[in-house]
Amino acid sequence: MSTDKVHMWESQYASGDTSWHLDTVNDKLIKHMGELVGNARNGEVLHRTILVPLCGRTKDMIHLYNQGHTVVGCEWVDSVCAQFFTENNIPFTRSQLEGVEGSLYQSEDGRMRIFQCDFLLLSPELVRTKFDSVLDVQSLSSINPRDRKQYVRAVRSLLQDEFRYLLVTIEYEPFAHRGRPHSISYNAVKELFGSFSNLKFVAQLPAAPPLKPNWKENVFSMISGTEDRVQYWQARWATGQSQWHSQEPHKFLVKYLDDLKNGQDKIRIFLPMCGKAGDLMWLYNQGHTVVGVEGVPFVVEQFFRENNLEHDKTSLEADNINGWRYRSKDGRLTIFACDFFLVTPGMVGPVDAVYDRGALEAINIPDRIPYVQIMKSLLGKDFRYILNGYEYDDNVFQGPPRHLPRDQVFNLFKDFCDVDILEEVDEDRERCERFNLEWMVKVIYSIKPDYS
Repeated sequence: MSTDKVHMWESQYASGDTSWHLDTVNDKLIKHMGELVGNARNGEVLHRTILVPLCGRTKDMIHLYNQGHTVVGCEWVDSVCAQFFTENNIPFTRSQLEGVEGSLYQSEDGRMRIFQCDFLLLSPELVRTKFDSVLDVQSLSSINPRDRKQYVRAVRSLLQDEFRYLLVTIEYEPFAHRGRPHSISYNAVKELFGSFSNLKFVAQLPAAPPLKPNWKENVFSMISGTEDRVQYWQARWATGQSQWHSQEPHKFLVKYLDDLKNGQDKIRIFLPMCGKAGDLMWLYNQGHTVVGVEGVPFVVEQFFRENNLEHDKTSLEADNINGWRYRSKDGRLTIFACDFFLVTPGMVGPVDAVYDRGALEAINIPDRIPYVQIMKSLLGKDFRYILNGYEYDDNVFQGPPRHLPRDQVFNLFKDFCDVDILEEVDEDRERCERFNLEWMVKVIYSIKPDYS
């Protein structure tokens, strides 16, 4: 049962305080209709069964209904349900729900229904159907944050095995506003939906009136499955949650560059999951040949544009990879914009050195062994490899950056490398508090060929 009470919503409607209601169809629905219902092919007519939680009197339901879809809403306030059908000239019937306090409002053709009840009490048994799609425009932002997990469990129980979900949320700075609509970050959305859906960040837009212009509306698309690992980082960059980025070279790269050079004047160095890090240009300007991989193409575009670096852009279709190769005109700086786990030795070629500022600790834990196997295939005969990793109490925080225990590092590389710890650094209190941690240690590893 919801933490909020129905009389709270009834009083808002009674006082006319319904600023969330639009007299027109939401432009985000119109623009991203394909994300909600899919794209028709070869004259196919798509008729979906669509759930609209906390629907109120939204015109979005009429828009979907007029396109031939079956639309099912849920609205707690009884008078609002009746008003919706009346003002849209849709003949309807009303019947009492069984086992739940509330009513069912239904059009004569059965394609428009509104369950007048607490949304958290909806169940497949009550609704008697499962949904192809969900349209959630600020519903998740409207409920009490304590109810979010229960809300998502309720939605999930109503979904078909194959589903689509269009979600619009609000995001603003912490403590910038109290009460509804509640801010929801990308990470919070991922935590709620990531275990059963492939979450894609679609857009971040200035909030539309009557919301405050400095707030953001985030648009997400979900389909059944699990999240594409590249999509997560794309969303982090797009929403400005790229706190790891720095235009300056990383201090441990500068400190241990001589170790990476291994007595050579110029080296071919690889930076996995490089973003647009200052490390890239710093190494390039010293005359080294630099190769990076970054999963988010627009970040690579930004890098070359911000550094005024002329380059060529080539599709990776010949390698059966969805991505691009960006290469400076002199050939000394190359970034592959693709999923790291699709990289091959034929693309990158043998490298003299690797500087891993945070890639191994950023990826999902089950991906660590495949990651190391890919790195092994890229390394030259007498390589040098500097690895950064964090250790902390992962019962409190699960990353990223993810806890990378030293015994795991030694085990991951033991079959072909010697691993040594160069230094350990305790992180300052401010950084620990950012992740609600009591302690956090940065460990710097030196990895070399095992000549034994």
